[in-house]
Amino acid sequence: MITDLNKILVEWAYRTNDGKPDANNSAKLLTLESVLKDFGWSREARAELLNTLMETDIVKNKDSGNIYTVQKHNPNTQSLVKKDASDAEVAKVTKKKVDKEKPKDSGADKTLKTFKGNIDKILNDLNDNKKKIVQDSLEKISIIYDNKSSDDDKKEAAQWLVDNAGFSANKMPSTGKRKAYLNKLGGDRKVLGNGTKGTEELVQKVESLLGPLQEFDASSVKVGFSAAAKPDLGNENIVKPSQDKGVADYFGGHKVLQKIRPNLHGLFGVKDENGKVKMPSSEYSKDYLAQSINNPALQNTIDYAKEQIKNGTIDEGVLSSLENHQDRMKNVLNNLEIPSEEAKQAIADSYNDLMVGLHKADSDIANSIMKQLAENNLYEQELANGEEVYLPSAGNFPAGDKIKGGTLEKVSLISCKFGKAGRIYGCPANSKTICELHQDKSKQNNQGQYLGEDGYTLLINDDLIRGANKEETKSKTKSFIEKTLSEVDLGDTFSEEETSQISSVVSDYMEEVDRIKEEVKDETPVSRKWKLFGNKLKDIEKEYKEKLGGVITEEHAAALIGKNNAKNLVQSGGVKVEALMSAIEIANNIRTNQSLNDLEHNKQFYDENDEPKFVTSKGTQNPDDYSITFRTKRTAGRTGGGCQLSFTGDGKPAPTDLTDDGLAIDVETGKVKEV
Repeated sequence: MITDLNKILVEWAYRTNDGKPDANNSAKLLTLESVLKDFGWSREARAELLNTLMETDIVKNKDSGNIYTVQKHNPNTQSLVKKDASDAEVAKVTKKKVDKEKPKDSGADKTLKTFKGNIDKILNDLNDNKKKIVQDSLEKISIIYDNKSSDDDKKEAAQWLVDNAGFSANKMPSTGKRKAYLNKLGGDRKVLGNGTKGTEELVQKVESLLGPLQEFDASSVKVGFSAAAKPDLGNENIVKPSQDKGVADYFGGHKVLQKIRPNLHGLFGVKDENGKVKMPSSEYSKDYLAQSINNPALQNTIDYAKEQIKNGTIDEGVLSSLENHQDRMKNVLNNLEIPSEEAKQAIADSYNDLMVGLHKADSDIANSIMKQLAENNLYEQELANGEEVYLPSAGNFPAGDKIKGGTLEKVSLISCKFGKAGRIYGCPANSKTICELHQDKSKQNNQGQYLGEDGYTLLINDDLIRGANKEETKSKTKSFIEKTLSEVDLGDTFSEEETSQISSVVSDYMEEVDRIKEEVKDETPVSRKWKLFGNKLKDIEKEYKEKLGGVITEEHAAALIGKNNAKNLVQSGGVKVEALMSAIEIANNIRTNQSLNDLEHNKQFYDENDEPKFVTSKGTQNPDDYSITFRTKRTAGRTGGGCQLSFTGDGKPAPTDLTDDGLAIDVETGKVKEV
């Protein structure tokens, strides 16, 4: 603990914006508190000194250079210590009189302390430039809150916040409390608060000085970056099997690609002077690499970043990271041998540097950009290394963002995802598309996309559970559950009584959903129809969730879709009927879908230490190796959804393996199980 007042005063002066410590300035006192904390002072010691300073002045003896605290001038007592007072004399005069009741902070003091507390939580994680921005911002905010500040000083402080910290606010929400953004802090822009009484008050104060602030729509900016960064290899480069025999042979000659609907067949190819696709891509690595690197997405992202910087909404580090990456990729294309291991590594290093640079500048924006560039990263590395690889032309190509492998190789569909550390990497894929790859045609079309969908009322194919009447639906549902689970050695998951209870709830709920659909069927437009459907559904959904919640436990859920996913099905309010039906079907579909072993999953993410990672894993038939979530409602902006699968690879091996001939094998013993 450093107690030398001279050292403390020097450091305090250094950290203030004008170099002048002032015990009458709330922001500067908060800066002092930060100095004391760094000097090893305890919370209690800091509080005592700050309370003392509110009642005293700091004076310096011109002759000795010594620094003393002296009681502030009181016209009634005229009590001041002499210049060269002893420590005992100073202590006697400046002794704090403690009231029985602790004095309450003013509203302004409380707000400033809240802002200071929020800043302290992230301060050590900021670079020096951002530390300076946030500390100076706090000083400017304190000027705005200080009743002793002139109007001109307050206006100058407010303008500084806008110009130097990127101060802005979101559109007024229904809560009446706007967020106060410091956009120059990138991903930490909401440090002052996420829509609180304090942030709304600050926004109002700034607007009273400068007029209406520019609205910052964080979601819109992220969406803008995501749209700009989406790869675009050009419609003119799309080649369908009907247009080229080489492409037709490629899709028709492999067991995995054959399972995909013919209307989705096609790829982005490089054409020769006769308009024929250059295949295999491994023999034309540089041509394919040039096509990918020169696609307009990166430049579009750079242009969008320039626009946002002009608007004061993002850190300039976003732009410099993108431009540096562009220069490095051009260098690979123009100056390195292709294919070569050197070129592959140079591309990997460039994307790594891009990830780090974007993350440091603005972690939110980084995620929006990298989730689009993830497939480019892997695709370009493999092209540079001389591997045969293609990008499918269909935007809804099932399971894979990339096709890898040629005539003599196993073809794999590769899903490329980018996301933060944790279980879920990037945007999950609809189980509906995964099921399409199933070798059993009867299982290819069993998953739907939203509650109430025609033919998929409860998120799974109506043919599996719907009967001619309620009683028949109950009986058919019971048979579906028993057959579906027994096939994968899960027949004992539910007791006879539990299965009957589930079937009864399903039958009743389906009837209610049918009724509500009928009530809104004539509503227009479609968006209004589904909004009304959702509103009416709320009246009964809670009741049915609770009913199933009394039957389905986390142990049941873990047996179906893995321990990692149990809480995604069994929630605090109970269990959604449609989610349970989807979970039962997917419990079977994943375990029996052999094509999942032909998928590879590339994950690009930041680990717990914010280090970039690049991992490619083989797919499995273990539900616990996936993050399984349920988006069951149709909204105005989303028609897709349903059961969502995102590969994580962090589950334990499935206890049972189902062979091609339907035998259930105990993984531990290798013996056939009785089903």
